Amino acid sequence: MCEGLASRGHEVTVLTGLPNYPEGEIYSGYGGGSNRRQERNGVRIVRSWLVPRKRGVAARVANYYSFSKAASRLARKLPGDFDVVVAFQTSPVMMADPAIAYARHVGAPLLHYVIDIWPECLLSGGVSKDSAVYRMFARVSRRIYGEADRLAVTSPLFIDYLSDLLGKPVDAVRLPQYAEDIFSSMPDKRPEGYDPAKINLTFAGNVGAAQSVKTIVEAAALLKDDPAFAFHIVGSGSELDACIELAGELDASNIVFHGRHPIDEMPAYYAASDAMLATFSASPILGYTLPRKVQSYLAAGKPVLGTLVGEAARVMDEAGCGLRCDAENAAGLAAICREFAGLPEGARQAFGAAGRAYYEEHFTKQKFLDTLEGELRKLKGTRHTDHARSQG
Repeated sequence: MCEGLASRGHEVTVLTGLPNYPEGEIYSGYGGGSNRRQERNGVRIVRSWLVPRKRGVAARVANYYSFSKAASRLARKLPGDFDVVVAFQTSPVMMADPAIAYARHVGAPLLHYVIDIWPECLLSGGVSKDSAVYRMFARVSRRIYGEADRLAVTSPLFIDYLSDLLGKPVDAVRLPQYAEDIFSSMPDKRPEGYDPAKINLTFAGNVGAAQSVKTIVEAAALLKDDPAFAFHIVGSGSELDACIELAGELDASNIVFHGRHPIDEMPAYYAASDAMLATFSASPILGYTLPRKVQSYLAAGKPVLGTLVGEAARVMDEAGCGLRCDAENAAGLAAICREFAGLPEGARQAFGAAGRAYYEEHFTKQKFLDTLEGELRKLKGTRHTDHARSQG
């Protein structure tokens, strides 16, 4: 996103943390104060200290708050001549605080790009709506979302949620995420472990609790006696070890865990796949979201087999790009794998072509940057509002 704006002639500085996701440890080359200032493809990068994510609730909370506090202090020291400040907010919602700190400090207008909605995200972690923790973060979220001069959302369902949370109609621009421009040419060379005689089904991305990759493992186990199928997990994350252990327990020898690979190597994995797997946990929050994985699968022109809910399910149905069942339904996933395998090659290719056409219509990088650039131009020359300060 930053590099895209820079390529269009804008001056872009990104304030971010030390890289530590998804492994949870500070990446090599960034410890001890190294590489706190960088430049990459026209983007100036300023990195704030933070506590690495590691494992467990306590470490994650420390990671969340350390970045919010340290980066907010650093934001107030940045030059005061930026026209607009953008908060790119995944989880937690407090990661938008440094953008707010800068906007308040110099009066620059704030575009808040909402990728994860809070406090709803807490429900997927076992926090109940009637708990003190949920109520506290509801107050925090209202303050942070209420501070924005303009809200941008990835899904139209976010608008309804934010309107309910803030207690007033929200006028937000829809800005769905795009896939990287890496699928214009698909390599012929197959990665190791892909047998062209089999139906190769691939999950690509973060292996975390929200992705419910264990559903793939369980579905693979149900199909382990059918030599037609090979399942592939390409990625890393907090649940990878648990999924590998589960595959061993279920004797699911038809799964290959490839680990994490650089994005420029990913087209080879997509090209070698007959279909891509999109699995998500049965969490209320995921009904609101359209994870970027879906756009990547559509951009690659590959059929999608999914266990989906909400917005992702709607997009898949509208695109006509594959087959789906309910979230966390391993038996259902195994059944649609069998159904897919029984389709003629032309029908499979039609799924992929429909997905690519839908991507071209709705999710291209150019469309994303056109919309974003237009919103930033509207904000340029205005001043950050004071309305949220009276809310505490």
